[in-house]
Amino acid sequence: MIEIELMALEVLVKLRRRSLAALKTDSKCSFAVRKPRFFTNFRLAMNHLQSFASTCLHKRKCAVGQFLQKSSLNPKVALCSLVAALSLHQTAYAASDLAADLDNGKALYTKYCFYCHGKEGRGDGAVAIAVQPKPVDFVNDQERMSRSDAELMKSIEEGIVQDPDSRMYMPAWKEVLSSAGLRDVLAYVRLLAAQGGKPPADTGREGSAVKQQEKEAAPAPDDMVYIPAGDFIMGSDKVDTDAMGLRFGSTPYYLNEKPRRTVTLDAYYIDKYETTNQQYSEFVAAMQGRVRIPPPAYWEHGVYAEGEEHFPVHTVHWYAASAYCRWRGKRLPTEAEWEKAARGIDGREFPWGDEYSPDKSNNQSNFGGVIAVGSYEEGKSPYGLYDMTGNVAEWVDDWYKAYPGGESHKDPKYGERYKVIRGGGWGGMGHYNLPLYYSTTHREKGIPTDAFRDVGFRCAK
Repeated sequence: MIEIELMALEVLVKLRRRSLAALKTDSKCSFAVRKPRFFTNFRLAMNHLQSFASTCLHKRKCAVGQFLQKSSLNPKVALCSLVAALSLHQTAYAASDLAADLDNGKALYTKYCFYCHGKEGRGDGAVAIAVQPKPVDFVNDQERMSRSDAELMKSIEEGIVQDPDSRMYMPAWKEVLSSAGLRDVLAYVRLLAAQGGKPPADTGREGSAVKQQEKEAAPAPDDMVYIPAGDFIMGSDKVDTDAMGLRFGSTPYYLNEKPRRTVTLDAYYIDKYETTNQQYSEFVAAMQGRVRIPPPAYWEHGVYAEGEEHFPVHTVHWYAASAYCRWRGKRLPTEAEWEKAARGIDGREFPWGDEYSPDKSNNQSNFGGVIAVGSYEEGKSPYGLYDMTGNVAEWVDDWYKAYPGGESHKDPKYGERYKVIRGGGWGGMGHYNLPLYYSTTHREKGIPTDAFRDVGFRCAK
């Protein structure tokens, strides 16, 4: 912080011959004095200086000047605004106070803004895809971030209020946060925008190899299973020779599973069990007062039935499932990750082998509904995951599209309208209960805003 204060002093020294009165006569700077465009108080001025310090390349004596030359902001406007703010606030501002304000801004942002705007402020939070209008991308929306603090404060205070009974609801933050808290959030948002979120992850081979070794060396998180990097067999080359699909009112089976091929994945973790009612209830409770995600419809008065805490949650749309995983610091598995975790590397048709058994999973022949996760020891996958078929089917991250090499099958539902669902649920498919519905390659789909009584999810990372 001392370095930042020295930088502020340097700016003032560089402009020592331009008094506040002189700035008022400069048409390009006068607005910054009368109503500072980028800084409403000394705290925000120092906040912006902090972003200067972390961004500049230090190739010149004046680090601030170096940054201003590189910045997309108009250098004179930014500098005049800075000087105006510093000149108008002749009180000392302790470094510890600045740090505390930014820490508070970050904490409030993480608690209330993270789910829509994302960790880096890019508008890609866990529920961003389901929110209208789309959350602001602070990093790339330069026009918005060049607006006055007063204008931005108004948008923060008012929020984007929607019908409180809808599945997504953002409150007016003036009803939740104090005025000081709102300003701390704005300071932190400006810092995110000025710093470009954060540097992109290293995608080089050496960096990836190091990360892979670190993942292999680290113990698996609680109730997650480590899936090592490598090849596995994905898809199916089976043919519906008996026209079963047509007989049951569908297209011929297996066409959307083609081709059978080798796929290579990096290592990852995936939950050993399906997400339970108890786990999901923690998420619903944590969202209260932030982004409203209602409890599943089968929970009476917002509470799951007694004794069903370890039953898999279901009747949850894709967006809520994705939001839950990201809230846990995870994500939904990709379709390929799900299939490898279910069938291993030997291409087996079911998690336990190649022969179907109604006694190794909770399907329509058994309980007529969900049961506690992990109830079928003999139905585990090669990696030790439970209920990869039966109990509830599971949302995965992918849109329902043709596999590479399988484009000859022209399913009219391919595209970005349906999300993939894997692993047959307890209800089979409608009135029918065929073994193929429980195979590790079977693909179903659902509109992501819909919820189904036999579809749940698990998370990966």
